[in-house]
Amino acid sequence: MSYLKVKGRSSSRVSVSNFLAGVNATYDPSILGLGVAENCYNFDFTSGALKGCTGFEKMGINAENIWVFTKGEREILMYYNNNKVCYVDNLGKIGTLQGITLTGKPKAIAYRLNGEDVVLICSPTDRMVIWNGVDAPYYVDESPLITSMTVHYERLFVTTGDEKNTLWFSDDLDPSNWDTSDGAGGFIELADERGALIKVLSFLNYVYIFRERGISRLTAYAEQSEFSISHLFVTGGRIYPESIALCGDKVIFASSDGIFTFDGVSTRRILSNLDGLIIPDENSVAVYRGGKYYLATRANFGEDGGFASSYTNNALLIYGEDGYTLMRGYDITDMYTYGDTLYAVIDQKVYEHRGICDLPKRWTVPQTDLGSGRSKRIKVLYLDTATDVTLTLNVDGTKKTCFVKGSSTTSRVNINLCGRKFGMTIDCLADSPRISRPQLVFSLVDD
Repeated sequence: MSYLKVKGRSSSRVSVSNFLAGVNATYDPSILGLGVAENCYNFDFTSGALKGCTGFEKMGINAENIWVFTKGEREILMYYNNNKVCYVDNLGKIGTLQGITLTGKPKAIAYRLNGEDVVLICSPTDRMVIWNGVDAPYYVDESPLITSMTVHYERLFVTTGDEKNTLWFSDDLDPSNWDTSDGAGGFIELADERGALIKVLSFLNYVYIFRERGISRLTAYAEQSEFSISHLFVTGGRIYPESIALCGDKVIFASSDGIFTFDGVSTRRILSNLDGLIIPDENSVAVYRGGKYYLATRANFGEDGGFASSYTNNALLIYGEDGYTLMRGYDITDMYTYGDTLYAVIDQKVYEHRGICDLPKRWTVPQTDLGSGRSKRIKVLYLDTATDVTLTLNVDGTKKTCFVKGSSTTSRVNINLCGRKFGMTIDCLADSPRISRPQLVFSLVDD
């Protein structure tokens, strides 16, 4: 944001060269500048201009959660709905796993078992199911009740729903064998201040064990007699299991203390400017795709703005090296990535992340004194916008709404309001907006 005194006149001009400052929900709104938003949704500002986000398109499948199982040239989209596991593949085959009924929302992982590609399907209340994509699926009656799992050196390491302080692992090369009597499978109990085990990840040649209030690391290269545990991180906040995602060379997760990155040794807080706006909880879910961390969670956007008042997650945070965007209005309860495709479950239907976002978009600048505590006459606002927008101008609590038609040239908006502080909300219903370089002309007046 820059200020310019207009020569020969008693006017000053303040301009916002770009919107890259994004949102700051941590600091008091009164100290934020004109280029910082206190609220924003469904605008992508990572280019410096306000543009549209990618939306979600419905696929026509009812589901509670989803995953993809690849077997040769078959790409099988699998999903759980009404206690059944169903599938549709790229060859046009559609079906339901016969004889399989699950009472809990499952997770799945691919495995190479006895030289054949299979999918392992588990839930917190059901025994493991194994399916090779062709023959009848079958239960593994001796498996634990699995809440998360990872493959590490051909063993399956899991957390469980009934023994929350115990890490279980299968036989080497055989995730269907959990027998501890002959040394095939085994378990490790972890009882300390870090709490219950909530997720496991194979990362950097270790098994990382995420717990309610910390992270532990398992070294498991060879025989189970040589396994060893070390503890890396403890926090007073609560880590949410489905927010944990392996993101290339790091792990990102959300907790009641904020959002963190973890590099295998240490943790670091990120996006602290969104504290108070983003409010993660147990229903938060995350995935990683194309260099970006996608977190479906709750956010405090303030007034309902016409959006649903009942939801599980009302926000999608998309975070990458080029910045972040915030989306509002998609109630996402599950996500899965396969290749370049992001699948999401919204209102118990499967969607793909593609196409336009046709939801309302907003950018709100809190009231600022424009660098002076004196009274001012706010004269004119200039704005470049390719599509129609509505501006709500707020000068010391007096609001003025202006409709600005999209144009290839700079639009001029006459304001002519007096006050000490100025704020503004930009609302847009267009699918593909492009808004940039707002400039405000004002003059100081005697109190």
